[in-house]
Amino acid sequence: MRSLLALLCLPLACLAAEPLAVYYIEKPPYYHSIQGEPTGFLLERTRAIFSDAQIPLRFEARPAKRILLELEQNHTEACSIGWFKTPQREAFALFSLAIHRDEPMVVLTRTTLLEQVSSHPSLASLLGSPLRLGVVDGFSYGELDPLLSRFQPSRITAPPAQNVRMLAAERIDYTLVDKRELPYILAEADLSNARLSSLTMPDIPPGQQRYLMCSKRVGAALLQRLDRSIEHLNLQP
Repeated sequence: MRSLLALLCLPLACLAAEPLAVYYIEKPPYYHSIQGEPTGFLLERTRAIFSDAQIPLRFEARPAKRILLELEQNHTEACSIGWFKTPQREAFALFSLAIHRDEPMVVLTRTTLLEQVSSHPSLASLLGSPLRLGVVDGFSYGELDPLLSRFQPSRITAPPAQNVRMLAAERIDYTLVDKRELPYILAEADLSNARLSSLTMPDIPPGQQRYLMCSKRVGAALLQRLDRSIEHLNLQP
């Protein structure tokens, strides 16, 4: 009887019997942990999508680079929340429909440099100046990636909060941050009272769309179920 059940257990049905691992990074207010419990508005949106699709899940916090490595190795069925879709990632992962669109990024600098930074009419002009830009290594800045790659900014292998600490310590002169995330970054870096200022630039594109990104072992059928739930819940940006 057991062997018969094994033969009858289709891949999708078997997968549904065990909670699917859904990885997230510590990125408040999108997804993060409070006293060890996963929370955040995009994490709760993901929970709703999986519930609507009737796919059990378990959330697991992971560093960003480890998530990318595990999905690329494709050893297990797993998904992760809130990634930008890039050609490099599409080569090894499956993407759902978009579940959120960010606001445009802002330039963050020290208040003492605000006049100098704002004298540039565009981000492209600012990037060509002697002022030092710092960005987070391993993170995609979406449509800004080709522009940034031309100017070889300092890439910091640390979370965004450390990037902002380096800005306050005058080791870099400006950085790019998610406007919605900024208050949480400043609180984490213990820099809520630091003399930092943000400004917009006309050539910074609209915010990027975020997706569920899954290992290819998850399969197209499960992604279709998630997509149907995203549409059913009217979550597409």
